[in-house]
Amino acid sequence: MSLVPATRVRIYLRDSSTYEGCASYVVIARAFRDAGIRDVSIHHGVMGFDRSSGLLSARPLRFHPDLPVVVEAIGSKEQIDSALPRVREVLSRGLITLAEVNLYAPGEEVAGDE
Repeated sequence: MSLVPATRVRIYLRDSSTYEGCASYVVIARAFRDAGIRDVSIHHGVMGFDRSSGLLSARPLRFHPDLPVVVEAIGSKEQIDSALPRVREVLSRGLITLAEVNLYAPGEEVAGDE
């Protein structure tokens, strides 16, 4: 089984955050795609924290006008590093986390798969 080293980045921000008239999460996702990263996802209403350590959460069974948003991207360290300056420019308030991860090569079985 061969593992591919990669970097995972998660950006926690608020749904209401905008940058130059566009939703910040859209601009951030575009920055990762422009860096050549294909694995980008946007999650609305996921619990997380912002830069001020305030808990962001969707209130259960109620509509909340400012849902938390998480943008997640996985790519090479170089790809992530090339996108981060643009992400920091867009992110006025939020949190960025980075983690080194190993990805399984496509089509390979993972231990425990039967």
